[in-house]
Amino acid sequence: MNITCPEGPGPIQHSDAGRVILGIFLVLVILLTLAGNFMVIASVYLFRQLQSVTNAFIVSLAAADALVAVLVMPFSLYQNMSTFTWHLGETMCLVATSFDVMFTTTSILHLMCMAVDRYLAICHPFLYNDRMTKPTVIGLLIMCWILPLFISFFPILNRWNILGIEEVDYCVNQAGSCVFLVNRAYAIICSAIAFYIPTVFMLVCNIKIYQTARKQVMQIRSLEIKTPGAMRASKNMRQETKAAKTIGIIVGVYSLCWFPFFIFNVVDPFIDYTIHPIPWSVAIWLGYINSTINPFLYYFFNRSFRTAFTKILMCSSCRMGDFDDNFNNTTMSAVSE
Repeated sequence: MNITCPEGPGPIQHSDAGRVILGIFLVLVILLTLAGNFMVIASVYLFRQLQSVTNAFIVSLAAADALVAVLVMPFSLYQNMSTFTWHLGETMCLVATSFDVMFTTTSILHLMCMAVDRYLAICHPFLYNDRMTKPTVIGLLIMCWILPLFISFFPILNRWNILGIEEVDYCVNQAGSCVFLVNRAYAIICSAIAFYIPTVFMLVCNIKIYQTARKQVMQIRSLEIKTPGAMRASKNMRQETKAAKTIGIIVGVYSLCWFPFFIFNVVDPFIDYTIHPIPWSVAIWLGYINSTINPFLYYFFNRSFRTAFTKILMCSSCRMGDFDDNFNNTTMSAVSE
């Protein structure tokens, strides 16, 4: 291929001390991501009180976040430690990139399902049990894992993302790099599917949830004195609202973590791929760190998970049958708070 390539920014060089510090930090991020998401999965598995519809999506999301730590972060760590050169072959580069795109999309789809679950529970409580049945939940979880294949492995392995920019891709990756370049069409379509449309959808859902919850709480409070059963309804409503608030926080943190990457992803093809590798790397790892943060959000904003985490850490030598007994000794709701 006879192509004249312009000079790029050149390889990124780290000092020995800088490389050690960066390596230690990124390894800690990977280990924290694995440990935190393992705790989420173990909490729901060990405690029957946490085995609710909403938490089924949380467990599946935790599995996706754990896979980010196993199948995505190590390859990015390798690139950072090797000054962004790639010696694992072109096929492995495509597979690693596909995993990256897949799990990003998988996460956002899980968050959409969680938002819909809370929307039905609060805005249409009488329809909730009829709509969120076990087959429905299983179908939604399958969708969360299957649909991302259509914007990750299928287009990337077929190189549809570089149609029309083959020369640019050759110039960028000719020196043994594994830089994921996308043409304008792929950048707009996939960013819209994987981030912008779901984020707007979840924002609308959360606005409707809080408007409905506020209205219902005010109505219940006005009936508490006159109607004895209103106290129980008020308690249930507060529990549902707390669960919705936790999910709203998770969605907000996800959006903040991935927003820089998806801005770069859309803008870069229109400015001739001139964004420097260092901002790209920072934006990518900020998105990865979202998988690290999620378990801490459950801990700080959900008393049920906080109690479960504590019991697991304090009862490491307990028999499996002991966990529910310990959990029952605490004053907490049977459903996510």
